[in-house]
Parts: sequence; structure tokens; C-alpha cells
Amino acid sequence: MKKQNFIIIVSIVIVISISWVLLTPIIFPHNSTSADTAAVHKGFQAPDFSLETSSGETLSLTDYEGQPVLVFFWASWCSVCKRTMPGLQSVYQDYAPMGFTILAVNTTYQDTLANATDYFNTQGYSFPMLLDKSGNTSQTYQLNAVPLSILVNPDGEIYDVIIGSGMSEGYLRAYLDDIFAESNRGE
Repeated sequence: MKKQNFIIIVSIVIVISISWVLLTPIIFPHNSTSADTAAVHKGFQAPDFSLETSSGETLSLTDYEGQPVLVFFWASWCSVCKRTMPGLQSVYQDYAPMGFTILAVNTTYQDTLANATDYFNTQGYSFPMLLDKSGNTSQTYQLNAVPLSILVNPDGEIYDVIIGSGMSEGYLRAYLDDIFAESNRGE
């Protein structure tokens, strides 16, 4: 009798499992959004965005077409972001004259404008700080944690996506040395 009960229970579990797999898409339909379709991975085109600076100027990723760009998502409460940004400033000072830029996208929808602006200004960062007040750009870039670093090559293609503390000054310098050496060979 025990074997027969076991077979019945296993059969019921299998039927329920198959039913769940078949019915889940019907019961819980997937609503596609731009964040679902945006391919924020190495080798894909970087999605364009336009955001305001704290002074009200609007900048877009396409404004920097033909140049290497680091899109750096950060928040004023993020200790990893704060440890990373001084190295970014150092690289920016050295490579901005060659055409490199950093777009520091503050996740203002989960931060405060006052805290972000105060921190950024007191540290003396000279690269542009953009404000993602609605969270739309963060959603497009599938932001799950800060910092999120997106290296975009001069063709607008994503070279690398780095979540967390992986964006180091040395890594960024090596990447830019390669980019600018390659562009000098092409001239």
C-alpha cells in the first residue's frame, strides 16, 4: 500500500507542476517595458538618455558621440561610490583634454538633490553630474545597485558593465590608453 500511495502523491505533484508551468504565463502575463528590452551588455549600443544637471542644463549621451564615455550611476549615501569617485576625477583630469568624459548620473529618485549636490560640489568634481529624478534612465540601464559603471566606446557601443567597486582608476586608465592609442593609429 505504501508504494501505491507514493506513486499517487508523485503523480499529483507532477500534474500540479506541469499545470503551473503551463498556466503561469496565462495567469501572470509579462508586460514588456523598455527596461526589459534594453540590452545593457557588452557589445550592444548604449541606450541614449537626456538628463539635467543641477544648474538646469540638459545633456544627452549622444552629445558625446565619437568619444569614450563613462556613465557612472551613484548616490550620495553610497560609500563605494564615494571611494570610487576621487579616482574617476583623477582620470577625468588627465583624459578630458583628449575627449573623454564622465557622466555622473545621480540616482536622485532614491537620493536627495541637496545631499547629492552638496557632496559633489564639496569634493570639487569637475565632470558633469546629471540628475535622474524620475528613475527612468536607471530603469533603462537596468540599475539594481550603485555604483554602476558603463564604459561606452566612441562608436556608442558598451565596452563593459561594472557593478559595484570594480571600476578602478587603473582599469579606466588602461582602457583609455588603448582607445586613444587605437585612434592615433587610425589617423
